[in-house]
Amino acid sequence: MTDKINQENKNIWNANANYWDNTMGDLGNRFHQELVAPATVQLLNLKAQDTLLDIGCGNGVFARRMAQQGIQVTAFDFSENNINNAKKYDTHNIHYQVLDATSYEGLLALGKHQFTAAVANMMLMDLANIDPLFRALPHLLQKDGVFVFSVCHPCFNSCNVVIQENTIEVNNYQSLHTTKGEAIANQPQLQYYFDRSISNLLQTGFKHGFVVDGMEEPVFKQYKKAIFTKVPMVLVVRMRRNNTSFTTD
Repeated sequence: MTDKINQENKNIWNANANYWDNTMGDLGNRFHQELVAPATVQLLNLKAQDTLLDIGCGNGVFARRMAQQGIQVTAFDFSENNINNAKKYDTHNIHYQVLDATSYEGLLALGKHQFTAAVANMMLMDLANIDPLFRALPHLLQKDGVFVFSVCHPCFNSCNVVIQENTIEVNNYQSLHTTKGEAIANQPQLQYYFDRSISNLLQTGFKHGFVVDGMEEPVFKQYKKAIFTKVPMVLVVRMRRNNTSFTTD
């Protein structure tokens, strides 16, 4: 069943890729520029010549941001159309490829301990199964390597949430929910969302030898729904290889 959903999900992203690219463009939309990117860059804390794996890179908007800082980026997406769009922009310091983040063997083929850090921006909720990715990452990251991920905030921005003008109602938070919705208004096809609790996300990392050593919950300074200047739409987490208790060698 997971394989069937995964293939359908890939078809959806291929169908939405051009619409997504037209919306995000070279620099990303407001959501990316104000919430996702600044917190993610801060938690990654990379320097020139470090190596970054960008997981589910879309049209490459974050890969370009990091490459412009001299970071050596390997970026992949399971949508061929997303990768083709990414290659239309500046590719200096970026190597793109088509790869499925749910394929453990495919991920390992990226190379053992090749990366200073890995990032997954707003894509874990796109995956029906996140375990293969968390399982593979310790093999891909260097000693003390970090994995930073951002997701729609499980408490305040998911299919379990009903947003009123000044209140947020949360239902069935602990359950894994699968639904379809829009990331961008009027996109050609609805996409899958796999909503997980914070504990589910973190425990998957703990299971594969990670610890949490950084977290951000950015909010808008101004927004049409004033409540999102007070509660976060995004959760950004940094996980680090726990070298004292876990080894892949």
